Amino acid sequence: MTENQYNTPQANSDERAKIGKGIIYFAITVIAILGVAAMLVTGLAPKDEFPLRANLVKDILTALLPVLGTWVGTVLAFYFSRENFIAAAEQTSNLVRQLTPDQKLQAIPVVDAMISMTDPNTTKMIIDKPEDQINLKTELLALFNSSGRNRLPLIDADGKIKYMVHRSIIDKFIAEQVLSGNKEPEKLTLKELFEDDRYKLVSTAFGAVNRDAKLNAVKASMDGNPDCSDVFVTEDGTRNSTALGWITNIILAEKSKV
Repeated sequence: MTENQYNTPQANSDERAKIGKGIIYFAITVIAILGVAAMLVTGLAPKDEFPLRANLVKDILTALLPVLGTWVGTVLAFYFSRENFIAAAEQTSNLVRQLTPDQKLQAIPVVDAMISMTDPNTTKMIIDKPEDQINLKTELLALFNSSGRNRLPLIDADGKIKYMVHRSIIDKFIAEQVLSGNKEPEKLTLKELFEDDRYKLVSTAFGAVNRDAKLNAVKASMDGNPDCSDVFVTEDGTRNSTALGWITNIILAEKSKV
């Protein structure tokens, strides 16, 4: 950034100060000239013309002074209103930055931050067959690969969340099975994944909040369970109702920044 860029705000302020002083001096000068002219016109008038000239001067001053005052006020407002707006905006910004992350989360409704579960672009999988018929490689990993996502909500036909599967646990499970020689990776199923309590615990560790909740409720849900990285917004705030939206720990972290 150049030196001129640093000095621009100060230069603008100095320029406005000069303009303001010039307008005030001009107004004082005009008023002084009118006053002197009025005194000369009335002071040098013959006695028989004094009332007429006095009324004439009064009428002229009555007409000119309000116009002059309005013009001065308008010009000053034009030059200084922007500066006042900037000062007010900076003050508001400073107040916002003083909020703590928790205070900021308390002010954000979950519906404003969630990923919509009804959005066709939201990657999810409907479980419409037994878990022992859902192949990890040809179905789940294929869906992960095609979507480019690393998290996959598994829902039932009613839109209720059953599992929240992260790709990392599938990759880890398949690697373990391959190394142990238990089964060919192409044949592993969702049922076999969840027969391992470690992976089922993580996949069912998601939370649920009501649609009227704020993001601080999502944070409380995640803080209360170290395995919870995802919270769903449901119709009644429980895990047993239709999911409306989805909030990840990444979204929560972004929204809590001050």
